[in-house]
Amino acid sequence: MIFSSQNYVSLISVTNFVPQIGFVSSIFFGLILLILNYHGAQKMFGSYKFVISAFTMLGMLFATAEIIVYPNAHNYKAGMLFFSFTESFGLSGSKTKNLPLVGYTFIHSATMSLLSVQFIYRYWAVFDVNKLQCFKGWKSVIWYIYCSFFGFQYAVFFLYWAHDEFSPEYFREEVLLRYNANISSFPAISCVAYDPVDGSVRWWNVIGIINVCSVMIVQYGVMIYCGWSMHTKMADKIKHFSKNLRKLHEQLFKTLVLQITAPTLTLFLPASLIMLLPILNLDISIPSGVMLCSFTLYPAMDSITVMYVVSEYRITAKKIFKVIRKIIIEINQSRTEPTAPTSAS
Repeated sequence: MIFSSQNYVSLISVTNFVPQIGFVSSIFFGLILLILNYHGAQKMFGSYKFVISAFTMLGMLFATAEIIVYPNAHNYKAGMLFFSFTESFGLSGSKTKNLPLVGYTFIHSATMSLLSVQFIYRYWAVFDVNKLQCFKGWKSVIWYIYCSFFGFQYAVFFLYWAHDEFSPEYFREEVLLRYNANISSFPAISCVAYDPVDGSVRWWNVIGIINVCSVMIVQYGVMIYCGWSMHTKMADKIKHFSKNLRKLHEQLFKTLVLQITAPTLTLFLPASLIMLLPILNLDISIPSGVMLCSFTLYPAMDSITVMYVVSEYRITAKKIFKVIRKIIIEINQSRTEPTAPTSAS
């Protein structure tokens, strides 16, 4: 067995510290992006600024959920354990303590879904401008429904697993060995793909794994399709655009390329590996929470990517910096100017 006798208690501090870094950086860079988005950088973006802002705010919410829930994961043979040593919102009842973990999975799926919506917008902005009406007014509700649908689809099976009485027993000795803890004493959702006694398939658990993976496949497929189509066809399509608009589309495409690479490494690959390992039923014991904690770094990475690649953000940032610098200089000058002496009475 891989890692046959190791104790993983020391890794808990790591999986709790990384989300704290992700939270601070996501809030900091997210707020900067929002400020720039509504103080000059939005002039060339049209309704796309709302998509960027929505994703940034959802990313900030996702990072906040991380430090509230502090989710962790563990893979053991045919099972996957999703747990937390924190009782979020003081929920400690057997029927309520796992709800924050379920809510976290909803936000995680909605974040991936909204990321794919950005790719849909950019694809239509180049190849079918008329469809951008779907991002304006009441029609924009479509995308809230889209993200919520996949969020619920993702979360519903975690909610089902939260009420599975068999799976926690499968992990009881493993959790005691690896984390010196009783699995009944903290929030934990577990999924076991095969019965350890007779090796039979536990179909509802396998269907749940397939369902969760299908959500990721759909979102990633949308991103790859739109990204590849833009890569192969965009140059010919935008050659008739104005110079400034052509430059903007090229910069936004570079942003999308990075927005595929970063979530591939921090969202899709770790989540896919954690979910698919139970089906493989390998003789392993892996503290996969180390991979899970990378999720919270993505929102900050996305904000930095957008601000770095799109020149409009850099220009706006420089303008705001000059205004702030001018104000600071004026304040300092007013403090250093000598006051006129008052005449004695």
